[in-house]
Amino acid sequence: MKRNYIILFLLVATELIGFGLIIPVLPQISQKFTSSGILIGILLSSYSFAQFFAAPLLGQLSDKFGRKPILIFSKFGTIISYIILSQSTTYWGLLIARCLDGFTGGNIAVARAYLADITPAEKRSKAMALIGLAFGTGFIIGPAIGGLCYSVSNNFSIAGIIGAGLSLLSLILTQLFLKEPSKKQISKRLKFKENMSSIPKKATILLIIYFGSMIIFSGFETSFSVYTEYKFNFNESNNSILFFLIGIIAFVVQGSFTKIAIKPIDKAISIALLAIGISLIMTNTIQSLVPSLMVLTLLLFGIAILNTHLPAELSGMMENKGFILGLYESVGSIARILGPLIIFTSLFKQLNLIYVYLGSFSLTLLVIYQIYRRLKSY
Repeated sequence: MKRNYIILFLLVATELIGFGLIIPVLPQISQKFTSSGILIGILLSSYSFAQFFAAPLLGQLSDKFGRKPILIFSKFGTIISYIILSQSTTYWGLLIARCLDGFTGGNIAVARAYLADITPAEKRSKAMALIGLAFGTGFIIGPAIGGLCYSVSNNFSIAGIIGAGLSLLSLILTQLFLKEPSKKQISKRLKFKENMSSIPKKATILLIIYFGSMIIFSGFETSFSVYTEYKFNFNESNNSILFFLIGIIAFVVQGSFTKIAIKPIDKAISIALLAIGISLIMTNTIQSLVPSLMVLTLLLFGIAILNTHLPAELSGMMENKGFILGLYESVGSIARILGPLIIFTSLFKQLNLIYVYLGSFSLTLLVIYQIYRRLKSY
């Protein structure tokens, strides 16, 4: 059982390494490839755009054909995307690599479904914390590799090769040691349209909550390196170190506080969103780097709560776990498309970040209010 958890951890972590490779070097990419805020927003959103289509598809295919075959298939795609990234010398090469990596990145939903298959319902929030730990690890290694390698080679050749090697190792371990779950609780082979029509109303509310919160978080996350360059005059090496530190904080938060199951679900979500809202506004008003990092712990705590409790709750609402968790990842993907586009369109029109973050804080409070109104009726 522990071996399965370790392999799933590696699968997700190597996916997130690719997602984080370009974040700390965003200002340098904008100078080298394009100065258009819209094109940079598209580049950052392309991973999530591809994942939006892939996650429910791969999740449903895993319900039909099994978790392991889909995990292996998608991992091949990740390796290819890293190879393309290592050879990219133009904006369009980067875009193709990001899209392919995003499509194969839909296997995170399959990994969640695997965890739901092998974990009792009362322990699923703790099991989903494993995905959060993998996110934190990827967030540590990805930006660190991307920034340091880019500062050495002025391109993504070294970073892409390292990413491909890690993914190949993950694929080999999956093939050799990961076994197909023996207790998949799938009783119906529904088509996509039938699955959509069978989604419970409570699940829809939870997905909407996740959608709103991820728009906020993704906009903040992808704008942070531009923000630090403007506010603290950080270069790619500085941002790599900063993201490395943030990743360590995320890892610690995910590995400690989020193992505690908060019941009922509306209480967990309210705590999470309140933490996110307070962190966003305070980060922008605090002028010193160290206190800003300390406040970011609240943001990471809130996101970690959502990313453990929401999928755990959703996994018990439908028999086809792969589908509903794929939809969960898909909703998050479309939010991660909108977040960067909104933020970067605003940034490159010289809109002060404080107004963006104030708007995010207001939206967070509004969502909290709606949660209490809606979830209390279930």
